[in-house]
Amino acid sequence: MNEKVLFFSLFMKKPKEIGSVIPSSNFLVKEILKNIDFKSSKYIVEYGSGTGCITKEILKRARSDAKILCFETNKNLYNHLKRSLKDKRLIIVNDGAENIARYMGKYKIPEADYVIAVLSFFTLGKEKKHAIMKETKKALSDNGKFIFCRYVPNFERKLSNYFSNSSMKFVPFNIPPSLLYVCGK
Repeated sequence: MNEKVLFFSLFMKKPKEIGSVIPSSNFLVKEILKNIDFKSSKYIVEYGSGTGCITKEILKRARSDAKILCFETNKNLYNHLKRSLKDKRLIIVNDGAENIARYMGKYKIPEADYVIAVLSFFTLGKEKKHAIMKETKKALSDNGKFIFCRYVPNFERKLSNYFSNSSMKFVPFNIPPSLLYVCGK
């Protein structure tokens, strides 16, 4: 099945879980990847891998000794990723991002150089959002970055509760248009 059709059909069944009608655009993927220094990054984590459009691009650029840990809660998308992406550097888990510490320990990832998230933060409960942000900050290396997308503004105030610095860029060529945040410890 075509990845866009798969994504759309899953959105129609569970819109709050999927969060968007189609996968991230090439424009958004490029903007995300511009913020990653692949030469010096060994550990990259992705939340909400979906059909793998960002994951595939990470794999093209990542070092040969890198570990890429991907979280996907939707069982159908998780199964699609497991079938379609074969790479020894890639670890795909069917669990929520708030459990990052468990999997980093399990797969011997000491700290994350980058955490990338394309999640529907809007539909997550307050406790789950807090847990994800708190655990992400703990997982990052001292120079690590948390790169994530939102479709709804007014999140900047909350970021200062977790991260000391952040920037935001508007990415209009995405459905829906996206706000891209890059945060450091």
